[in-house]
Amino acid sequence: MGIEWFRDLSITILGFVTTALLIFAAILIYRLYRTIMSTILLVKATSKIAHDTATMVRDGIKPVISLVTLIQGICGGFEGFGQMFKKESNAGGNNNE
Repeated sequence: MGIEWFRDLSITILGFVTTALLIFAAILIYRLYRTIMSTILLVKATSKIAHDTATMVRDGIKPVISLVTLIQGICGGFEGFGQMFKKESNAGGNNNE
């Protein structure tokens, strides 16, 4: 057994180890890719749910805002009519009348 045999043995072992490491790294990268993609899909689904909820709330509030505005307008109208028919108060402090 000469030095050539040890050289060939070390090259063969290095080739096997390199191949095993490349296969291991490929499997690791593939699993990482699948995990990231499933996480991205979950984030997209959650984002869509949040967007749909916000849209539903916004659309649900619009009629309430319209109703509140209508009620405030009616109350303001009643106050205006009430002030038209109400006697003037003695705001200036003038009690001569």
